[in-house]
Amino acid sequence: MENPFHFKGPLTGKDKRFSNRTSEIMRIQSRIAADRPQSVSIVGQLSIGKTSLLNWFCDPESQEDFLDDPGQYVFIALHLSQDPPQDPEAFFERINQAWKELGGEGMEPTFDGFNGMVKGLMQEGKRLLLFLDNFGRVTQNSGFPLGFFSFMRSVANSNDVGYVTTSSQDLQKLCYTQDIEESPFFNIFTTVHLEPFKEKDAREMVVRLSQEGGEVFGEETDWILELAGGAPYLLQLTGHTAFQIREEGKLDRKKLAEAAFGEAREYLGKLWGELTPVQQDVLRATGVGKNIERRHEYAAEALMRYGHLIQEEGKYQFRAELLDRFVKEHGNGGFWKRLFG
Repeated sequence: MENPFHFKGPLTGKDKRFSNRTSEIMRIQSRIAADRPQSVSIVGQLSIGKTSLLNWFCDPESQEDFLDDPGQYVFIALHLSQDPPQDPEAFFERINQAWKELGGEGMEPTFDGFNGMVKGLMQEGKRLLLFLDNFGRVTQNSGFPLGFFSFMRSVANSNDVGYVTTSSQDLQKLCYTQDIEESPFFNIFTTVHLEPFKEKDAREMVVRLSQEGGEVFGEETDWILELAGGAPYLLQLTGHTAFQIREEGKLDRKKLAEAAFGEAREYLGKLWGELTPVQQDVLRATGVGKNIERRHEYAAEALMRYGHLIQEEGKYQFRAELLDRFVKEHGNGGFWKRLFG
């Protein structure tokens, strides 16, 4: 039987395994389906579902759900993580190629070429929605001058065009110069933060997917939530591992914890690398039961928003046992030397 849990790569299209993003979908939908499309910046940590959400919106079946007349729109999606464009010409060429794949006549990969394409669409009564996955690869690239961002803002303000971007942080924090950071380009965006699942939503997803796979989880659901916390990636990974072990033989908590940790180690290493040094120190201190210094409370609060920590009776604790184990086994480094000198 096919494993109902999926963690190796983003979900594509309107996948039944896509869960618990109803409020975010409604917020984005209200912006891009407005009389004049608006722009949205989707922000979230590593593997929290940003690309899957973009893929959901780009799926024709999904578009039938949230657009009165999908035929009035042209959806162009650029995934910028792999082989990102290094300058505006390469960026516009990517748009040109995507446009031709949709049956368009193509355009010159220039500012004027893109503007001409947009004007042509408007003359046909169509609106352009441009989805830019991992747009931080552009804002951090010195090959894109301030004029590029001014131009893109002007196009959106003057035409029926909306941009939907994804990034690991707010875009203004991912700029290579202060001039770019202070550009009015970013003012056209509404920011939608993707957060970890609350326990109720995480439990609902695990139960539903296990049922759809024909392996109804009982206490295994609690094990999965304890190990994975609210991170969608870890929930899918741990659920996938539990489903696989049960199909192959007897499933117990220890076996699940070992197998899931082995599978999650690479992801946890990348997640650790995205944290600031202060956030890392807060996690290290939490792992050994130390109190968090008042001057580091801001970092602890950020880690709570990310879903890595919870607070009970005034003490910070890990929400996911897998992250707790990773920090204890791999995250100590020179922590004690810094702490005690």
